[in-house]
Amino acid sequence: MIFRKLRKYTFLVLFSCFITALAGGLFIKQSSAKNYNNHNTSGSGFTVERLFNALKPGVVHIEVLGYARLKNGAIMPEEDIGTGFFINKNGDILTNFHVIGNADKIYVSFLKYKDIKASIIGTDPMSDIAVIHINPVGRTIIPLTMGNSNSLRVGERVIAVGNPYNLYQTITTGIISGLKRSLFFPSARFYGNIIQTDAAINPGNSGGPLVDYNGHVIGINTAKLANNAQNIGFAIPINLAKENIPELIKYGRVIRPWLGIEAIKLTENLSTLLGIKYVKKGLLIEKVFPNSPAYRAGLVAGKRLIAMKNINYVIGGDVITRFNNKKVYSFSRLEELINTFKPGQIITLKIHRGKMVKFVKVRLSSMP
Repeated sequence: MIFRKLRKYTFLVLFSCFITALAGGLFIKQSSAKNYNNHNTSGSGFTVERLFNALKPGVVHIEVLGYARLKNGAIMPEEDIGTGFFINKNGDILTNFHVIGNADKIYVSFLKYKDIKASIIGTDPMSDIAVIHINPVGRTIIPLTMGNSNSLRVGERVIAVGNPYNLYQTITTGIISGLKRSLFFPSARFYGNIIQTDAAINPGNSGGPLVDYNGHVIGINTAKLANNAQNIGFAIPINLAKENIPELIKYGRVIRPWLGIEAIKLTENLSTLLGIKYVKKGLLIEKVFPNSPAYRAGLVAGKRLIAMKNINYVIGGDVITRFNNKKVYSFSRLEELINTFKPGQIITLKIHRGKMVKFVKVRLSSMP
């Protein structure tokens, strides 16, 4: 009798443990699923898959046909690919300048529409952006939403959409790896404002959107670090593009302030080598463009050419050391300061002309 009671009690204990374990397992499974979903969604509930499906109607494949001039002077046909995205329902597409800069013909494909002829509306080599246009009549156009690149944080998750190596509608994911990077192209200059990301960016991605997990464009994918670097890509902040788009559409270019000089960085060693006695650091003016703001303000260029270590220097010109009382230590720094002004505004340069030190006021004009 006692044995039966003990066996019944043991059975109840084991059954209770089984129910507890089962419930615990279900709870863990539900918690894991919940954590997985939380990991794969943003605050607004978008998964990467849903984001891609929402974005791809507004992202276009760009094919460029043009010509390249070889070193021997021969002209050869050239094809290139890139990416762009709609910025309005009028058929305007934002992309990189270097994608379409040498284009003779441009063709765009998106959704069910293939090989639509596009025209160039405006270009700005200095910021490496361009706006091209297709006829919107009879076509479904879904522009992407532009975000705010000023509010980005390192570590924030992003996705890139593009056509790397002609692989249509490719999506890659990553994070913001760094902010305020500098990047220099043959024509473009970015001073401390480029976005770095580890989302894979390859040839063909150029001009495509870098998007946050709210589905907002926060950058324009533009370059991958060369050589053997892995997962180091760059994007132009969308706020920079937003400033320039209205002028690109209205005027076909960005109206920038212009000083009108060519100058080289003067260091202590170089000033000693060139025999410059009265100033050791600054910008040595080698050329002043005719009818430029610098020309009208009376800035003087060098006139004597000397060669040193296979480099030609033009000496005898003014040396700029300050711009509105800010030190000028390189031509890129001068460009950066100039671009904070608008055409028509007046700046003050501190210059050294032999033994003399002068403060010269210059009214900037628009770049020709």
